[in-house]
Amino acid sequence: MQAKTAQADKKALAEKKAAAEKKALADKKALADKKAAADKKALADKKAAADKKAAADKKALAEKKAAAEKKALAEKKAQARKKVNSRAQIDSQQKRDSRTELLTVSVSLNTGKIVSIASIGILASAILVSAMVFIAG
Repeated sequence: MQAKTAQADKKALAEKKAAAEKKALADKKALADKKAAADKKALADKKAAADKKAAADKKALAEKKAAAEKKALAEKKAQARKKVNSRAQIDSQQKRDSRTELLTVSVSLNTGKIVSIASIGILASAILVSAMVFIAG
């Protein structure tokens, strides 16, 4: 009987050992699957970030190109206006030069100088009046 019990114990121990190995193998496989999934997700995230960066770079390049085209168009319009204005100025100068005039008088008024002289005068009069009041008082 003891032999049968010992044999049964050995068999039970072997089954426990096999179950433990099976569980360890399953745990190892689950861990490997989890790691593979994490690696796959990290790779997908990295690819998505690269795609997003490429799209942003493409958009920035398109905006830069559009701005350059807009600036070139504005410069072209400005040059066209300048040509028209310069022709008009040349024509008016030629007309002016062709007329015979005895005397040309040009008057310009520099308001900045006038205001500064007036303010200096007001300040000087205020100082003089205050000095008179101080002396008289």
